[in-house]
Amino acid sequence: MTPVAPRPARDARYDWAAERTLLSWVRTSLSMMGFGFVVARFGAFLRALGITAPGAVIDEGQSSASMGVGLLMVAFGIVANLVAVQRYLYNHRALSRGEPIDPSPAGPAALAIFAALLGGVMVLLLGRTLLS
Repeated sequence: MTPVAPRPARDARYDWAAERTLLSWVRTSLSMMGFGFVVARFGAFLRALGITAPGAVIDEGQSSASMGVGLLMVAFGIVANLVAVQRYLYNHRALSRGEPIDPSPAGPAALAIFAALLGGVMVLLLGRTLLS
């Protein structure tokens, strides 16, 4: 009977790195959801501010636009959180089997592009409010 070579010990640093990556995704998605809530309520704040200003014209479109952008940010935070969990579980399974992981840049790149687009929309909304 031939002796079976012991399996090399798994390096825990890879598991910790995967967990840190998951936690950074969770922090990002929670920030996106929290900021989305603030943006959604910003329209109501502007409307309340406009009511107290003498001679101010209330713009209902601003309130609904900030609500839409805020809800979109909250929804994107939820999706980012789900993608993070899916990526973590995939990488954890691969590490458990001793397989290499595929660090796809698609998730972080999509997050950055979407955040930039939302930032552009917010600049347009705020600029429209300031110029009115």
